[in-house]
Amino acid sequence: MKLLWTASSKESYELLKTDAPELAEKVKSLLKDTVLHPDQGSGAPIKLEREYSGLWQRTYAPGQVIVYSVHEDAVTIVSIGAKETALQTVNLESYTKEDEQSVMGQMAANRGKDGEPKVGIFWYNRATT
Repeated sequence: MKLLWTASSKESYELLKTDAPELAEKVKSLLKDTVLHPDQGSGAPIKLEREYSGLWQRTYAPGQVIVYSVHEDAVTIVSIGAKETALQTVNLESYTKEDEQSVMGQMAANRGKDGEPKVGIFWYNRATT
């Protein structure tokens, strides 16, 4: 699995390496564990809910977290920092009504023998920073 970064999370990590090298080492260790086991392991991984569904959080120090998303072949680090502000840097981009209508139209046109969709489509929020 690959490790990807948003620009702001990479900047936060680089700043942490300069300002608090011991915390940066903890983050580095957690990132290695996250790539191997995104939903379990050290740092008490928590699957976030509601508007942050699709994101995960791990603690690397009291009040300090890593926020990340998990994809089929990659983990994307979205935010690193204070728990109170880590999610404030996440910009949620939801699908529009037109996007939904387009997807529903494609599903209707792609029915199998019994009128069931041939493929499943999952609706989710896209997180960016």
